[in-house]
Amino acid sequence: MYSKRIPQAPPIRRGGACNHCKRRKMRCDGMRPICGPCSKVASLEDCEYGEGGRTYADQLQEQITGLETRVEELQNTKVAPNVLALHDPYYASRNSHMSRSASRASGSNQTMNSSEGRTQFAQEKALMEAFQPHALQLGFFLDAGNIIYAFSSPNSDPRQRPTSALSAAMALLGAYLSPSPNILHLKEMYLSKAVQAASLGLSESHPQKILHTLQANVLISHYFFLHGRNLEGRWHLDNAVSLILSARMHRIRSSQIQDPQFISPSSTTTLPPARNVAEEGDRMNAMWTVLALNCLWSAAEGVPASIAYTTEQGRVDTPWPLDPNSYTDATFPPDLKNSHTLQKFLADIPDGVHSLLALYVKAAVLFEQTTVFSKRYSNPASRTPFEMRGFHSTFQNLRSIITRILTEVPPIKSGASAGTKKRLFVIDALLRATMIRLYCTFGAHDPSCCPMILDMANGMMKCLAMVDMESTAFWDPIMAIIWGGPASVFIQSIQISNNAGETQNSIRSLNQIMGMMARYSADNALMLSETQLAEIQAKYAAVTRR
Repeated sequence: MYSKRIPQAPPIRRGGACNHCKRRKMRCDGMRPICGPCSKVASLEDCEYGEGGRTYADQLQEQITGLETRVEELQNTKVAPNVLALHDPYYASRNSHMSRSASRASGSNQTMNSSEGRTQFAQEKALMEAFQPHALQLGFFLDAGNIIYAFSSPNSDPRQRPTSALSAAMALLGAYLSPSPNILHLKEMYLSKAVQAASLGLSESHPQKILHTLQANVLISHYFFLHGRNLEGRWHLDNAVSLILSARMHRIRSSQIQDPQFISPSSTTTLPPARNVAEEGDRMNAMWTVLALNCLWSAAEGVPASIAYTTEQGRVDTPWPLDPNSYTDATFPPDLKNSHTLQKFLADIPDGVHSLLALYVKAAVLFEQTTVFSKRYSNPASRTPFEMRGFHSTFQNLRSIITRILTEVPPIKSGASAGTKKRLFVIDALLRATMIRLYCTFGAHDPSCCPMILDMANGMMKCLAMVDMESTAFWDPIMAIIWGGPASVFIQSIQISNNAGETQNSIRSLNQIMGMMARYSADNALMLSETQLAEIQAKYAAVTRR
């Protein structure tokens, strides 16, 4: 009989021990999937070896360390208002995987048979089409129809075809908005794909890589905001802001001489001259969309905006955006120049531009400015006479601008498209919520302010009545924040009003708001957050118990 021999592992090279044995300074035999010493410890899983570079655990730890550092900086560091500090939580994995990602991308079509390829392509196209009806509500500044056509047509203009980051981000939100319960795995797959591709977006050779990377970051940030993952949402939005500033999209058609110290030295973020006015319009729409989102989410979180547009370095000279298909040589002649767009706006100088995007941006800027004002003068009674003069001057100026812009918002017409109706309502709601916030700074319980505040809240509900709720499957994510303003007003009205009719109207409106927030909470985690619906319900319950 032959005696059984215990198989011996071949000698391992120096440094080839598994990570656990290295940490424990144990003699490793290099056996796979689990070495001899580790096999004696029941709690351990398969061994990890670092000979091929950093292990997955190492990469995760680096990402965790980077995120922890970023959180600490966001909480503690004091950054100058005109400085934007960006940190990349994907930096470690991006550098180690860049070459491998490129090789996988080039070889993917070779390893996938044609049937699987067609199925995956059709799936991604269907998800992009599911996203298209909601594109405007999610900060899509390009033409979604053209992008999808270019994606699916081999004969389309290569400049229109989406980068991998953009197509993945569109598919991600399409999967998110899809009513099918069987696509959870697609969300996870496209989220991973979109985030990784966006981090590599500027390394592509695509002629529109800057705009497409911008758009992808905007969409990914919305996805994270909708899930209540605000830190990750802010990171991707800050990426978009950084691209806007480094590509100098805030200085399009500037009449000011460029200061060389503010020009980006990076060739990867330098935009070539626009081929035509329409392409220039895409860049303008990108800049204003990112600025509006930055204002809204900065105000929602109570942090300074990343674009310091009231400073000389962050000054915006780009003209106000126009409606789609309105960029022509007639509306934007070659010699048209502009400067100090937002400074003029905040000085209450009319500009005559009333496009939907321009009105949305103006409402966002006013919301952010009023939030900053409200925090600065949260207790007016404790201010000196000099400070109070500044308080009243700023208050009067903001009130005047909000009032004027409200009159410039066109009424919602029955024949308008569902997307236009929703956009107009969001603009109107933003302006009215801003006025409510402004007056609440002056004194929420001041009897002289109550009629104006209640009138703003009632006006919002009248505007909402013009929107077909049955066909409205999704709202702009910022509405989760906006609803808190009128809800608080109606709760206060129920509490203090001596008019039975007014009280019943406030109860009816409040129930409508809570019903809407509950209905749309499945698509927006912020609707159910502790500071939104739950808080409104708790306040309402406290009032009705009295």
